[in-house]
Amino acid sequence: MIESAVIHSLVVAGAALLLGLIIALPCAYVGAFMTFRGKLIVETMFLLPLVLPPTIIGYGLLQLFGRNGIFGKLLELFELQLVFTLSGAAVAVMVVSFPLLYQGLKAAFLSVPTQLIEAAETLSANRMERLFYVIIPNSWHSILATVLLGFCRGLGEFGASLMMAGYIEGKTDTMASAIYFAVLQGNDQKALSLGLVNLAIGLVFLFIIQFLRKGGRHDFID
Repeated sequence: MIESAVIHSLVVAGAALLLGLIIALPCAYVGAFMTFRGKLIVETMFLLPLVLPPTIIGYGLLQLFGRNGIFGKLLELFELQLVFTLSGAAVAVMVVSFPLLYQGLKAAFLSVPTQLIEAAETLSANRMERLFYVIIPNSWHSILATVLLGFCRGLGEFGASLMMAGYIEGKTDTMASAIYFAVLQGNDQKALSLGLVNLAIGLVFLFIIQFLRKGGRHDFID
């Protein structure tokens, strides 16, 4: 079931990226251009998944979204479930990759010359207009690199997604979890095949990221 693991990995990483961007985009804008009391504490919480083992994150999500968890009971009212589903894996991957998205987007926004933003503000552009007509167009290389990096991070996530979604072959298996269980079962051919697919995808995306971080110039090879 190599195909299902690859497809599931792409779906989970894509869904996690989309959900992460919806949250990270406004958070990064606030973090880059606004000051408020408690900002340091908020940003510390945003970055916390960077220093925690993914298994701890997965365990925490299980406590929240499991049958006896606060959000788990709420989901049951609507006959919904996240545990042992690809949706649950996407939530776990989103939490793990969120710090990368937040930091990358914030850095991209801060790379835009302040003169451009101030000029737009002088011309009565509101915050949304400044974001979509000034900031994003002038930092799209860095934003796209961040998006691709977040996708790659989600593609390789193992601990948190395994805790939330488990390993059900053909249903919740991803490349990372399928490789792990293939090795445990002595199926080296499957593990090698999936590893090569993951490696190929990662190399392509990292090549594009490096190109984008060079500003799209053709002299990206030093």
